[in-house]
Amino acid sequence: MALIDVIKYEGKPGEIVWKFPRNDISTFGQLVVNESQEAIFFKEGKALDIFGPGTHTLKTGNVPILENLVNLPFGGQTPFTAEVVYVNKALIQLKWGTPAPIQVEDPKYTITLGVRANGAYNIKIVDSKAFAVGVVGARGAYSQDEVDSFLRPMIITRLSDFLAEVVLKSGEPITRLNQHLEEASSAGKTKIQPDFSKYGIEVLDFFVQSINFDQNDPNFQKIQKVLTEKFEIDALGGMYQQKRMLDIGEAAAKNEGGNAGQGMSAGMGLGMGMNMGNMMAGMMGQNNAGGNSNQNDATARLTKLKSMLDQGLISQEEFDAKKKDILNSI
Repeated sequence: MALIDVIKYEGKPGEIVWKFPRNDISTFGQLVVNESQEAIFFKEGKALDIFGPGTHTLKTGNVPILENLVNLPFGGQTPFTAEVVYVNKALIQLKWGTPAPIQVEDPKYTITLGVRANGAYNIKIVDSKAFAVGVVGARGAYSQDEVDSFLRPMIITRLSDFLAEVVLKSGEPITRLNQHLEEASSAGKTKIQPDFSKYGIEVLDFFVQSINFDQNDPNFQKIQKVLTEKFEIDALGGMYQQKRMLDIGEAAAKNEGGNAGQGMSAGMGLGMGMNMGNMMAGMMGQNNAGGNSNQNDATARLTKLKSMLDQGLISQEEFDAKKKDILNSI
């Protein structure tokens, strides 16, 4: 079999690593490396010299390792055995996503939710030797799909950690993570880069594009209920206490049996109508209300606020801030 005079890349599209199929090489042959590629010489499983883009003549003058590979007593064309592996260093665009919900704890409410997320990321191989040795090994080729399969578990492993960090920094419930996709993307890139660096890979961009929750998850519904009540307190102020009293009255009426229950319901219905009328009148005459009315309203709001604190629905910081607002309004 004739010696190889020209070594060049002949891999398929989408291949990140490709090994030249023959190893019977000779000195004074030509090694052709395309743009955005590097070629690595391997001898007995060890990575030796790395060649960048261009055409390289294989002689001891510009390939020092040849002195250790061949014996050149007369300086002529001499055969030697070595493997040549090409590594693609161009931008690689990949997508990621959770195959199943991952568990993420909301540090504020100490409730764990199943989270699904997906996105995209761009990488580049910056250390060809580390990648070829640490990832590819003795394989003859390594495709973009195989790179994807290798890296995706690393992302999923770090996902719960950096999403929890974003929730903690934002001070908002986990169910509002979709409002912080930019922060999640930045945190994700920082979190996965050390893992990728071990294999000679740089993360150029990392994007979290969507975060989803199971709407039927009981824990998700608990958080939504807390947020709804908090919104009502902020929006209605003192009227929230009256609304809660009406809700309790309605529930009690429904639990009564027979005619007595019907009478109770009718009475509560009448009382509800009167109370709603009083609330509307109170809202319309708010500007003319006296100091006693403001104090009674503040007392009711403070009572409800303290109840929420005792139940763990709000933090001490939220309680103190809201308490200050209520007292300032008197």
